[in-house]
Amino acid sequence: MPAMNRLIAIGCLAGIAAYFIWLLMGKNRRELGQNGWKVVLPSARLTLLQILIGVVDLGFCALAMYLLMPMQPDIDFVSLAVVFILATLLGFASHAPGSIGVFDAAMLVALPQFGREQLLATLVVFRILYFLIPFGISISIMGTRELWLSVVQPWQERRKLAEAFTASARVRRQPVKNRQ
Repeated sequence: MPAMNRLIAIGCLAGIAAYFIWLLMGKNRRELGQNGWKVVLPSARLTLLQILIGVVDLGFCALAMYLLMPMQPDIDFVSLAVVFILATLLGFASHAPGSIGVFDAAMLVALPQFGREQLLATLVVFRILYFLIPFGISISIMGTRELWLSVVQPWQERRKLAEAFTASARVRRQPVKNRQ
């Protein structure tokens, strides 16, 4: 089985390397499409940056899951990271919103050494940290911005216009000899 895993890993890495080489062969190779429809793929440099961002993101998510895991039975970070990434990939492949259900089932199946209750509690806390808290923060930021743009900013503009109108009305009311 380890030989098969290595063969799959080498195949995946070879596919990524072939894609990079194809991207490096020129700008015309990055354009796909027909009949007036065209998709321009990112450059090799931008693709590498996107891959690095994805690796860092998955690494930190796996680290968060590792820190949330129960102390017993013991599991090393690399083993958990492999299970976590495979469960995440299964969730992506399922197209379920937030990989809900698929990711959790994959984690439960792949980590039978942990009690189901403990692992479910870990998954719930992970979901709260990874989905609900960022969602709440982003909704708060967006709501504050929308409130600012639709209420506060127009109110400030109306106030400035009213002050300018009042100032111009005062100037008009002054007698001609006082204006100089």
